[in-house]
Amino acid sequence: MIVQIGTDIVEIEKLKYSVTKEPFASDPFIRHTFTEKEIRLALLRSDPLSFFATRFAGKEAVFKALNITGEDVRLSEIEILSQENGRPYVSLYGSAKETAKALGINNMHLSLSYEDHYAIAFAVAED
Repeated sequence: MIVQIGTDIVEIEKLKYSVTKEPFASDPFIRHTFTEKEIRLALLRSDPLSFFATRFAGKEAVFKALNITGEDVRLSEIEILSQENGRPYVSLYGSAKETAKALGINNMHLSLSYEDHYAIAFAVAED
């Protein structure tokens, strides 16, 4: 059963400063927001900006689906990776995992997309 949903949209250009710096993997925003695995995957992409933008929107959508704020959980406690077929999946750590457990959430579905100027994400929390 669906417990909660969340959605978010990000203007890709707003992340450009952090991602276009060299090396972007050392940027404080990137280090605070993304896990090591997410950063490594971004480094493999021809367009790391879109990768980061969709993952950032995804993390915000998961925040909303968990009904939490940045004061409750760090963005890096939400990890968004991809299955071999490209489908994104969510792994929760620390406070995010504890919050999901307390809410009876056992599964998080996520859809990510981007087009030119915007990245969008939709999360569904399920018991």
